[in-house]
Amino acid sequence: MSRKKNNGYGWIQVLRFIVQLSILAAVVFTIFHTKHISKWMLPTVLLLGVFFCGWVCPLGAAQDWAAWLGKKLRLPRLRVPQGLQQYLQLSRYVFYFLLLTYAFSFELLKGPHHFGAILRGTFYTAGGIFVLGMVVLALFTDRPFCNYLCTGGARMGLLSVLRIFGIRRNTEACGGCGQCTRKCPMNIDVATTDFVRHPNCIGCLQCVSTCPKKCLRYGIMPAPQSKKAPKKS
Repeated sequence: MSRKKNNGYGWIQVLRFIVQLSILAAVVFTIFHTKHISKWMLPTVLLLGVFFCGWVCPLGAAQDWAAWLGKKLRLPRLRVPQGLQQYLQLSRYVFYFLLLTYAFSFELLKGPHHFGAILRGTFYTAGGIFVLGMVVLALFTDRPFCNYLCTGGARMGLLSVLRIFGIRRNTEACGGCGQCTRKCPMNIDVATTDFVRHPNCIGCLQCVSTCPKKCLRYGIMPAPQSKKAPKKS
């Protein structure tokens, strides 16, 4: 079995793990609450995208680690086909708009809030059982709560479509292997996108760390290319 070639960007995921672990420790051992960071980071969504979900959220980190464990244990993995994903991923936005109209209970979908309270040993209800179930489900599929249920991620995601910085793909260097799409925990079709503006992108940069040709990088949105008029003879 051949080893996967390292493209030199593996340090990004090491750094992300350290940040996630540090935030998790702060939530468990201090009165630190991630909702304060989420409010502070909200204005940055317009500039950088939804980094809170990919780097800070303890529930997101727990799902990532559960997915890693599931792969190590060789558990069966469910990957929703792109044709179906484009419809299923709309569910969290539907829930978000329902919450805005007070159509159903707000508490159930406060995943990160419940998870942080559970870690501190101060909360145990149906909501807590629900989000822990999402972590167990993450053993078999990537970030189920984030993909289809998280209303906080939906709110930030809607703002992030206006981002100035994001993941750019060098279409000329890209070999079309599709590894970036397969690695994305939010099941975004990165391999066919010049600039990732997808509202579900959590800025985890796993696609950048995976690309064997280094044709993905984080940078400013490219200027629109104007079509040159044909020269008259």
